[in-house]
Amino acid sequence: MNLFSKLMVGVTGHHLDQSTQPQDMGGLSKIGLSICFASILAAIQFGIAGWYLAANLPADSRLLLASVFGFIGASVVLIIDRNFIYAADTSIQNRSYLTYVYLAIRVFLIFVISSLSSQFTLPLLLKSELEIHVQDLRDERYDTAKDRYNNKYDLPEKIRNERDLTREITQIKGSLTNLPQSLVHQKLAAEQCFRSYKKKANAAMGPEVDDEEVANLYAREKIQCEQMELSYKEAYRLYITPRQAELALKNEAYKHVSADAKQAQSSFKNDLQRSDNNNTQFLNATSSDVLWSLIRNNPGARTKYLMLTLAQLVLELMPLLLKSLLGRSPLGIQIAIRNQELAGDLETSQHRFRLSKVVRDAEFSRSQSELDVGVLGSQITAQKLKNQLSLLKEEGRSRRSFMSFSEKHDMQTLKTSSSAGAPVKPDASKDGADSASGIYAVQ
Repeated sequence: MNLFSKLMVGVTGHHLDQSTQPQDMGGLSKIGLSICFASILAAIQFGIAGWYLAANLPADSRLLLASVFGFIGASVVLIIDRNFIYAADTSIQNRSYLTYVYLAIRVFLIFVISSLSSQFTLPLLLKSELEIHVQDLRDERYDTAKDRYNNKYDLPEKIRNERDLTREITQIKGSLTNLPQSLVHQKLAAEQCFRSYKKKANAAMGPEVDDEEVANLYAREKIQCEQMELSYKEAYRLYITPRQAELALKNEAYKHVSADAKQAQSSFKNDLQRSDNNNTQFLNATSSDVLWSLIRNNPGARTKYLMLTLAQLVLELMPLLLKSLLGRSPLGIQIAIRNQELAGDLETSQHRFRLSKVVRDAEFSRSQSELDVGVLGSQITAQKLKNQLSLLKEEGRSRRSFMSFSEKHDMQTLKTSSSAGAPVKPDASKDGADSASGIYAVQ
């Protein structure tokens, strides 16, 4: 048995000793080799992901992060496949349903991991398609953001109001500058009247003509000219005054509308610039939105994605497929038998322990019962003694009361005899009885 085979068998979780024969390994070395291949594939995918994620870091840090991600990917496959294959090969009972459960879990993990890692591996295979699609998405999002911010700040309406006010102000200023023909005619008529009046007055002037006479001569014409001038000025005032007031109002409104429009334009420009910067910075070939949109809309990219995912699924499921084809190894069966024997010994030990515990509990219960009986007997004996003592005390009190009564009776008898003059001899038998009663009472 060479060192490579031992290493491959060790990858499956089995431990080889000196007594292990080559025929006991079965196909464990092939399964270990497939696990190593799947782990290398996962390490490459995770390493590429780490390389892309560290795009803004220096080259050394980027390489270090890619190595760390690769180690994580390889460890995930090694831990999952190694533990399952060892558990399936050394299981005491043949639980085929666990295989299907693990298969479902493994397929789910492969799809999740492939969906994440494909964001970094597919850009290597679909570089041109992704770059074109990225630009299309940026333009589309720019137009969408432009419409959204236009509606948010109501910018077209504010600009239109500003332009309408500007046009109205220009029209009012033009109407003030360009007077109507009627006013122009009135003005020209008044001016022509004054020129004619001055011409006639100048012509009538002479050295022998008095100025007052000339003025009186053309006084009517002068009055007509002045009336024409006053009529023109009144018409001019009626024409100019409302337009000047309207122009002042329009100028005041224009200040507010112009400030509002400038504020909306500034906010619109800032938001649109920020949105465009975000799209430029974060919307790239490794974005999930770009990849999903490309797969959904591009049949060629969708075919490549499905083929890559299927190949990854088959390659990472190869250890499980080999395990299903090769079955359990003799080494795994030996471990299962040994585990079963250990389980039987453990069960026997547990049974003995439970039996001894039952015996100990029974002995303890019997001892406790005997102790309770002894305590109860002691309590009964003590109660009997207490009862006897109480009875003796009652008898002593009765005898003392009787003796006191007898003494009183004797004293009364002696008093009666002495009063009668005859000596009375005390009764010896009574004295003896009284003495005996006293002694017994004392006892």
